[in-house]
Amino acid sequence: MIRDPVCGAEISAQKVEVNQFYQDYAGQRNMFCSEACSRLFRKYPEHYSIRTESDTPIGHCELCSKRIYQGDQCTQVSYKGKTFEFCCEICAAAFSKAQAANDAAAEDHLNKNIERLRGSALLPWLREANRLNASDLFLSVGESPILKIYGEFQKLSELPLTEADLLQIIQSILPEKKLADFLSGRDVDAGLDVEECSRFRVNVFRHLNGNSIALRPLPYKIPTIEELRLPPVFSHLSNLTSGLILITGPTGSGKTTSLAALVDMINCRDEKHIITIEDPIEYKIPNQRSLVHQREVGSHTRSFADGLRSALRENPDIIVVGELRDLESISLAIRAAETGQLVLGTLHCGTAMQAITRIVDVFEGERQSQIRIQLSQSLQAVCAQRLYRNGNGQGMVVATEVLIATLALRTLIRENRIQEIRGYMETGQREQMHSFKQSIQGLFDKGLLAKDTLLDSETNPVPELSEAQLHSN
Repeated sequence: MIRDPVCGAEISAQKVEVNQFYQDYAGQRNMFCSEACSRLFRKYPEHYSIRTESDTPIGHCELCSKRIYQGDQCTQVSYKGKTFEFCCEICAAAFSKAQAANDAAAEDHLNKNIERLRGSALLPWLREANRLNASDLFLSVGESPILKIYGEFQKLSELPLTEADLLQIIQSILPEKKLADFLSGRDVDAGLDVEECSRFRVNVFRHLNGNSIALRPLPYKIPTIEELRLPPVFSHLSNLTSGLILITGPTGSGKTTSLAALVDMINCRDEKHIITIEDPIEYKIPNQRSLVHQREVGSHTRSFADGLRSALRENPDIIVVGELRDLESISLAIRAAETGQLVLGTLHCGTAMQAITRIVDVFEGERQSQIRIQLSQSLQAVCAQRLYRNGNGQGMVVATEVLIATLALRTLIRENRIQEIRGYMETGQREQMHSFKQSIQGLFDKGLLAKDTLLDSETNPVPELSEAQLHSN
């Protein structure tokens, strides 16, 4: 076998001779996998040379993906604290120009957001929420602005907000199309960038007393798996190439952050095409080694189901679904996982067992048996999580429950023996499985949880489905 000097692909000499994809240069014959590589070589022959089977690549060009070998003269560019390598100055210059354009567009977007916010009282409240590490900021007609910090409320002002105050803030934070949707009577989700502060997830809704806004800070820097104290099994899951991985938990349990950390780990390590479908886009994931396309429901696609259906035609390696919320999106996610993509998604439910039951119960009775078979074949793991106050009261820690789809567990799912799964999780440490109680006990032993939290988890165990519900299918 011979390596294409442009893209590094392995090719046979026979195929090259038949298609005439070769060029002679400096007394050597260079062979190519395609006409495109042949044309590129003719344009820049000095940048490429024949490699032998013993040559080992040490990296790749960040722009054109050409492999870089020991002894090659490469160009390095530093950007946002990271160093990128390029096969030639042309690629380095093109990368620098593209990043400068992206930075200018991002700065213009941030400046416009700041300009809109200056006319309202919202900006200082957002900065205070970010400074105090609040999980949420709530604004409601007739109430003072309220922060939620480590599970407790804190008022930012004694003055209640009026209907006019809320309307002014809503007009300052919503894009024109989403503002029109809200004024027509719909609840609206959006993302908001605030310079030198944070990104915020925004939900605008109506209630008995008028308009309300819920804002959740999302740091620009995506935390790592280690910083979140997620179990080491997440690193193993990031190496999977197909199947379905679910992250579950109640609202506010950190599902989105865990999912972003998992995706960013892959993004920084592997060359993958990643498509995300979110409502709204929460963490912005810049391209590292992977190519990441983030799509927002309402702006870039009509629904999660439409985004998933389209993604199947866009040749992704990984599909990330912000939320599996209905029959169509769940069905398409399972189908994508069956056809060779790795599908990552979140689900609103308390435990790993509930996640499986929730997926099956979405379908009509006559289809549930078939869905169990499909799920048993495509599921790779379910990671449920909950947040608890830190033992010192200054922060939150995550307790997890992990189910790995071993051969035995696939059989339990297929045969609808869901009630037996908990026993497998509690005795499956070799496969890196554990239950919530085991996770909470481990956090307590490390001094990360207060004793009353441990006692609460023991006297009020994780709610499970009744046996009647489990057998009803």
